Amino acid sequence: MASFKPPGPCPACHEPVPARRTSCPHCGASEADGWSEDAHADGLDLPDNSFDYGQFIQREFGGTPPPKVGFDRKTLWWATAVVLLAALTAAYWWH
Repeated sequence: MASFKPPGPCPACHEPVPARRTSCPHCGASEADGWSEDAHADGLDLPDNSFDYGQFIQREFGGTPPPKVGFDRKTLWWATAVVLLAALTAAYWWH
């Protein structure tokens, strides 16, 4: 794709590139990178697919990661049963 010369649609994002431009004003693709599809993410310092968030937290803050907070299914079902029983009891007495 290095043979692209503006004006025309950008080979990476298909937006119009004005004449005499050396890069796409929409995605940043340019002659220097061969009008590649990855040009719009250049310089953003984004993590790659192998990024491990748990490892990042441990490296940045040290120690062990905090335990997960939340309900397990058994606790959730018990809480649902108690609320349902309370609602039925209230409906019976106020009826």
